[in-house]
Amino acid sequence: MEKISEDNGSTELNNQQTVRTVLESEFTVPNEEYMLIVRKIDKKMTEIGSSTAEANEVNGIEESGVSDEWRAYEDLVKKTYGPFFMDYAFETIIPRAIAFRYHYGYLGFDENVRYQMKVNDIQVTQSENESSPKNYDFTAQVDYTNNAGVVTQHEIKGMAILSEPGKIGKFEIRNDAGLGEKVSVDRQ
Repeated sequence: MEKISEDNGSTELNNQQTVRTVLESEFTVPNEEYMLIVRKIDKKMTEIGSSTAEANEVNGIEESGVSDEWRAYEDLVKKTYGPFFMDYAFETIIPRAIAFRYHYGYLGFDENVRYQMKVNDIQVTQSENESSPKNYDFTAQVDYTNNAGVVTQHEIKGMAILSEPGKIGKFEIRNDAGLGEKVSVDRQ
């Protein structure tokens, strides 16, 4: 019996670390690798025109018009988030704009956008509900520095379901304390 509780404790710590890693990636801005890719995507979209229908067209397994710049973005998302998500959950990250959601946008990238984010504290707790032991609630304290240099604090709250040890099946930010709105304003 003691071995089982050790395994459960180890799994819980691993699951908590998985959630922490995803939150740190999402709320640490700027990410230099991401910014380099975003600049290249913006340049490419300017070259081909973002309204070009074939820009991201996929016919079966053959891609037509998918740029190397976009593939670099997909590779970064896979490297950053792939190890921490179940395959079915990972497949939704790009289409649902979950990855790098709070980072600089890749449409109309503006060199003057310079907001920053830093995670100060993350608390991840396993559900005490016996019927949902794979659920984890999280709270992250994030310092946000806007383009003008003004710092505000935001308490991010959400939940994650870890379908397997170390693998997120669902990740949801339920309350960002207005951070998304501030990011949106600073992107303009």
